[in-house]
Amino acid sequence: MWNVYFGEWHSGRLKRLPYLGYDLLIWVLSFVIIFGLIMLAGGFENVVSPDALAGVGILGMIFFFLFFIGALVANLNIMAKRIRDMGLPAWKSVLGIILVSIVLELLFPAQQMEISAVATQTPEGFSSVVDANASTGSAVTQFFNLIIFLCLIFIPSDAFKKNVV
Repeated sequence: MWNVYFGEWHSGRLKRLPYLGYDLLIWVLSFVIIFGLIMLAGGFENVVSPDALAGVGILGMIFFFLFFIGALVANLNIMAKRIRDMGLPAWKSVLGIILVSIVLELLFPAQQMEISAVATQTPEGFSSVVDANASTGSAVTQFFNLIIFLCLIFIPSDAFKKNVV
């Protein structure tokens, strides 16, 4: 499995179903790591507080940063393998996808969303206040990324390979 995520940079290929499985595994692992860090920070009620990262500590933040970089590299590598399997130049295509996403994000900036909640009082005397700003990505960029993901899943192997007779 390490070889799929971090090996065969210039020659590896992935069929459609293995690509989907490996991509979903990265998503699930990322969700579990983020959820675990939220729980280490003191649960969901303390996530929006200014000192929320203090509960995680410097080692937790370093671990999260290294995991994020590793997941990004692994995702780009399996994307390149899938694009290579389709018959296109892998790393040029990945770089093009990244550049188009950046340009779309600059042309259609992300929307800011404000989340507010009123303080609640329970019989035990517990109260919480939630006031946060969140950024949802640009809808155009998210749509573009969805189209790329669907293309990687539904375009068959060697669809763009030139047949030499």
